Amino acid sequence: MNISIDHRPAYAIAKVRLEAGEAIRAESGAMLAMHDVTISTSSGGLFKAAKRKLFGGESFFLNEFHAGSNGGEVLLAPQLPGDVVQVDLDGRWTVQSSSYLAGDTSLDIDTNLQSLTKGFFSGEGLFMLGVRGRGALLLSSFGAIHEVEVDGEYIVDTGHIVAFEEGLDYRIRGMGNWMSTLFSGEGLVCRFQGRGRLLLQTRQPEAYGKRIGPLLPERREVR
Repeated sequence: MNISIDHRPAYAIAKVRLEAGEAIRAESGAMLAMHDVTISTSSGGLFKAAKRKLFGGESFFLNEFHAGSNGGEVLLAPQLPGDVVQVDLDGRWTVQSSSYLAGDTSLDIDTNLQSLTKGFFSGEGLFMLGVRGRGALLLSSFGAIHEVEVDGEYIVDTGHIVAFEEGLDYRIRGMGNWMSTLFSGEGLVCRFQGRGRLLLQTRQPEAYGKRIGPLLPERREVR
């Protein structure tokens, strides 16, 4: 499998070249174009699929793209404008649910219930997926992706988390005292502890929607 990423960071697409017999699993709706591949749909296990839908905000099903005897190609892109990065997974990463784009079919994807519990209190839809195994993982963002090597403590606005690797833990906390939490515009934050890679997105969809929403014309019903 050979993956190249074009048009970063604003409108990134992943070009996945598959050798004969290879396959890649992608989020529903991610396919932009394909050539000499066949598509099948899997649930990844009914229970896991249900958890992804109910708790992770993801589709019940994932699409798998299989190359034929001569190999094939599939182009993948996220639904929102932004970046795409490839992570060569060897272990476990925790991924913000909307940031999972695609990955090797051998990777195990499940809802991270511990992070999910924390997410209910973040107020920003912080639902996390656990991705485990060895292989290529494609992650997407709204805006550009910025990587941080954490060693100790690192504080991040909850709406800007894309993914982080095993070795990092976090707690949801207010931004300083109660006045800072309510009036600073930052709200709740994640205080990371440990050592590992942390991927951040430079924009967040909720804040963008609130800013641009009032500028859009009103929808008028056609009678």
